Amino acid sequence: MNKNAGFILGLTGSIAMGKTTVSNMFRDLGVQVWCADNEVNELYKTNGAATKVFSKEFPSVVTKTGVDKKKLRNLIHKDNAILKKVERIVHPLLEHSKIDFVKSNKNLPLIIFDVPLLFEKKQEKNFDAVLVVTASELTQKKRVLSRKNMKEQDFQLIKRNQMNEKEKIKRADFLINTDKSLLETKQDVLEIYQKIKGFPV
Repeated sequence: MNKNAGFILGLTGSIAMGKTTVSNMFRDLGVQVWCADNEVNELYKTNGAATKVFSKEFPSVVTKTGVDKKKLRNLIHKDNAILKKVERIVHPLLEHSKIDFVKSNKNLPLIIFDVPLLFEKKQEKNFDAVLVVTASELTQKKRVLSRKNMKEQDFQLIKRNQMNEKEKIKRADFLINTDKSLLETKQDVLEIYQKIKGFPV
């Protein structure tokens, strides 16, 4: 990644750990955040770059509104090898988006990349530090199963493709546990923000 920006923080965590909440708290402080999930949603829209490829590779998952994530998940449940094919299509498109994001925000003191599979895809070397957002397994499962269109088998499939939580915590430069109140989480975000702003670039 082009290192002409200020401090580049990688933000990660397993599903339903509170990454979006923490990302939004950084945004409230004026920090620009690139979110992998949001970028994928753009790629999966009707005229999205990934949708055009999927129309040829996996036509059964493409509808009038773009890629149907539920149909795609069901396809992967039947054949996990399809996940690798999906990644080979999507990941290069995401890399282009990341480079553009760094270029357009190169004068800022801090930018953040919200990447769910940051460690799994060995991307930590791309960042000056990594913040892991975590919570208890009980909290995680409760949050996941309360989501629309999320079933136990979807949760287990996602967990299979994510690194063990203890290992993520061990690799973290910064850690936020969202089992706390929103006010306490916001305070944790502010402390990390202030600490990073004090670092020499």
